[in-house]
Formats: sequence, C-alpha cells, structure tokens
Amino acid sequence: MSSTDGTISVTGDALLPVSTDVAWVRIVIVTEGKTASDATSASASRITIVLDSIRETEPKLPEMVTEFERTLDPMFDERGDLEGYRLHRVMRAQMPPEAAGVLLDVAIMAGAAPGSGIVWGLRDPSYARARVTEAALGVARANAQVAAHVLGHELLELRAADVECNVPVESTGLIFATARARVSYAHRPRQ
Repeated sequence: MSSTDGTISVTGDALLPVSTDVAWVRIVIVTEGKTASDATSASASRITIVLDSIRETEPKLPEMVTEFERTLDPMFDERGDLEGYRLHRVMRAQMPPEAAGVLLDVAIMAGAAPGSGIVWGLRDPSYARARVTEAALGVARANAQVAAHVLGHELLELRAADVECNVPVESTGLIFATARARVSYAHRPRQ
C-alpha cells in the first residue's frame, strides 16, 4: 500500500424474510371461584381439557407446554365485599408451525379465553443471522465499489468491518432478519 492510498467507509443494510420452524400456541385460561382454591382447581381442570383436546387432534403435540404467566386477583362487589377470585393463566404449547392454526381452533373450542393466539419463531436463529450478515456485507462492498469508481479509484483490501444484526426469535407475524454493516476499504487512484 502506498502513502497515497485512502480509506472509503460505507454502510450496507439488508432485510431478509425468515421461514419459521416452530410455533407456540398461546393458551389463555381465565377461571373464577369463591375461593382462591376453587379458582385454581377450575383452572387446572380447564387446562387439562384444552390440552387433552389438542392431543386428541394431534397425539404427538404439543412438543412442550410451559406456563408463561399466572395472576390471581380478588374480585369485590360494589360494596367492597369479597365475591371471589379470578385466576388468569397463560400457557405456551410448542409445536411445528403447520399444526398451530388447527390446534388453536381446537384450544378455543375447548375453552381457551380471548387473548389466545399464535406466536411463530425460530428454534435456532444462527442460520438466519449468517445469511443476513453476509447480505449486509455484500451490499456494503458494492457501495464501496461504487464510491471508489466515482472517485476514479480502485478498491483494495478490507480494513475494518462491524456488523449489527437482529433476528427476532419469535413474532406474532412475519419474521425479518436485519443487519447493518459498516466497512472501511483501502483504495487508490487507478493506474
């Protein structure tokens, strides 16, 4: 590299849609009872009914069920007297994305409450991260080549690169991987 070599610094952005490979059916269960124990028993029974209905439809699913949220609140009448308790629970049932729509229908018909829905995601986002990083670096290099060409220079070696990447592991809609590459290349006048 000669003393007349310079540096071109540019950015490159990439946005790629990502195919999901897992879904979580979000099952909301709301029960009430005169006592906290009654609300808890009713909730356990409702969850059993919902999950059994899912398993009757697709015996190997769900792959895994986890409780995501639980809230027990007292209910009072207009005079301030205790009427009972409301238990709000949110379960997440993991499964392949292809089965989620039908099994959400089954869960709703079996007693899941409003707020139930589907979240799609990625079991391992590393492949998507690699693809979008490669795309952003490619855009950045192309931008550097254009800048060098406009200056009448030739692009030389890469001096520095920094990439910020975002791949959401779950979404209620489509998943997009994004990346921004900031690169610096050496350049010199064409000879």
